[in-house]
Amino acid sequence: MSSTKHPGAVEIDGRPYLKDSRDNLVPLENIKPADLLIDEAVRKIIHYAEDLSAELARFAGHSLADVAALDDLLAQEYGVARSGGKGNRTYPTFDGLLKVKVAVADRIEFGPELHQAKALLDEMVNERKKEADAFLLALVNQAFNVDKEGKVDRAAILQLQRLEFDDPRWADVQRAIRDAQRPVGAKTYLRAYRAGAPGESHDMIPLDIASIQPTTVTPGRESLRGKCERLERERDAAIDLLHWTSAMAEDSNLDATRSGLREALNALGGSDAHGA
Repeated sequence: MSSTKHPGAVEIDGRPYLKDSRDNLVPLENIKPADLLIDEAVRKIIHYAEDLSAELARFAGHSLADVAALDDLLAQEYGVARSGGKGNRTYPTFDGLLKVKVAVADRIEFGPELHQAKALLDEMVNERKKEADAFLLALVNQAFNVDKEGKVDRAAILQLQRLEFDDPRWADVQRAIRDAQRPVGAKTYLRAYRAGAPGESHDMIPLDIASIQPTTVTPGRESLRGKCERLERERDAAIDLLHWTSAMAEDSNLDATRSGLREALNALGGSDAHGA
């Protein structure tokens, strides 16, 4: 590994340096080879991770825009005013093998009333002591494991609300939990599914790295990044060809050829050559 080509290195007076955790510049020759290997491997992984994250973000944006356009068309078809409302929606293919699901869920945070609910529950549990149900104790500890304000286990709190107790303070606990809930917006989720054959169950296509089975095998389909790079190369080649043909057409009167190539370029999105 050549130290002068180390990713992340900066050159000062022809000498390569890396910044340390204190923002100090350290000459590469003074850094342990193992630390350089770790640094280089991490930078490589982060580079690909950031590219993949950007592709997923574009995929989500374009997919949700496609779904919104589809909803608009369906609303026009049936004369319905678009509400942009919540609710789960499913879009299947004609053969039923593929489907896309869109769900909109409220984002909830909990206010200071939650601490009052916890105090009441502590009173109830402490009074019962050994008689307290072990499941209730575990659920209370899980639900109110607050390490930051508003950051609690929402699922455990909702499960706690479904329980019933004969203690008169339980109604106040429930009321405090309800009053603590504050909607802070909504989150839209898009999920894609595929079935192997009619009648079979659909498997969700994993889009989060934790659900994907790692493999070093090259995928059978072109990646988004590869496709974009290929289309850019094809577009540049088409622009070069059109410029050359335009120059030839001035002498040879090849209007038909020029027009045909311009149409092909427009299909590739090559607006740069419109003035050629």
